[in-house]
Amino acid sequence: MNFFKQHQARQTRKEFKDILHHARHIRHMHEDIADPELLARLQIAEAAGKSVCKGDDTALMESAGKALYDLCEKIAPPRSKPKVRENVEVLFVAIAAAMAIRAYGFQPFKIPTGSMQPTLYGITLRPLEQQESSSLPVRIAKFFWKGEVFLEKDTFFDRMAKVIAVGPGFSATAHDSGYIRTVNTSHGVALDYRDNFDAGQTITIFIGNTPHRVSKQVAGLCRYGEYIKKGQSILRGVAKAGDYILVNRMKYNFFPPKRGDIVVFDAKDVARDAYYIKRMVGLPGETISLAPPYLMVNGHKTTDPRFEKMFHSPEYSGYVYGSHGVGTEPLIADAEDSIHLANDEYLFFGDNTKNSLDGRYFGGVKRKRILGSAFFVGLPFDRAGRVETWH
Repeated sequence: MNFFKQHQARQTRKEFKDILHHARHIRHMHEDIADPELLARLQIAEAAGKSVCKGDDTALMESAGKALYDLCEKIAPPRSKPKVRENVEVLFVAIAAAMAIRAYGFQPFKIPTGSMQPTLYGITLRPLEQQESSSLPVRIAKFFWKGEVFLEKDTFFDRMAKVIAVGPGFSATAHDSGYIRTVNTSHGVALDYRDNFDAGQTITIFIGNTPHRVSKQVAGLCRYGEYIKKGQSILRGVAKAGDYILVNRMKYNFFPPKRGDIVVFDAKDVARDAYYIKRMVGLPGETISLAPPYLMVNGHKTTDPRFEKMFHSPEYSGYVYGSHGVGTEPLIADAEDSIHLANDEYLFFGDNTKNSLDGRYFGGVKRKRILGSAFFVGLPFDRAGRVETWH
């Protein structure tokens, strides 16, 4: 019996200490807004409670604890629907934490184009192969493993997958029923289209006499020769999502940018899109030129090991001069051209310079426009891992 009494006494003392701790917390949190008289009574009750806690009278502890708790409720009355309020508070804290991580830690970014291939992949397209299964289980597996979606499918899953993989509005839908209009050429049947000459590089094709605007990128996947019903996809083929990467936004707060880093930067000052991802090739104060396939820094070929694959690997085309007639005249179009960087500017080129709108056209980028360095590919799963490895 003595054992149970001792256990009960220890439990009562522990609960009473918790109430004392709660009372002290309430007093400190509300000392600038609560009734001074109630705060004084609470402080006196705390002092008396500490003396009671040193004794063995459990009944006195219980009564003193109840008095303390009642005073706490007068100073800080319990709120209505506490569970709902608690869940809402947790949700807001989680959202704030996620936004803070995104703004100051690690931010996700999607590769939209092929300017960094084969280091990083943008959206790529391929025709549907013969005998290739397009059953729903296969489509689901390919979406999660390879980021691939079948463009002609139009179930709820496929519509959501297209939005996630290649963005809204990518897969054109027929506004009318009929055949896609074609013309006969010396090379065979081809699309009958009108070039829109716009920045988005779209063309207008026709189903019957109804115009449809689609990207030039997908023109080769149009289903001409087939009868297309209103609401069906104009395209037949497979689109693979661009890489989803994580960008380290903290790194450059502690370490300076280095040549060879793959960097995301705000391009609003120099290009039409909001953000670009390119490789850093020039540092402040340097003069950059090209001697294809080599990158020249102050007149000398760079020896950074991260550039060796661009110079020598058959997967890369090396660095080439900018082209005329792409809407923006290049700053580096031949061996005589170079770009000199100011003290707060960095220069960026794509790894696939045959298909990249980069610093060869718009020059240096201010330091304040750099968001961070790319370090990890999260999706699709078949390419997940470090952005690149080098020795």
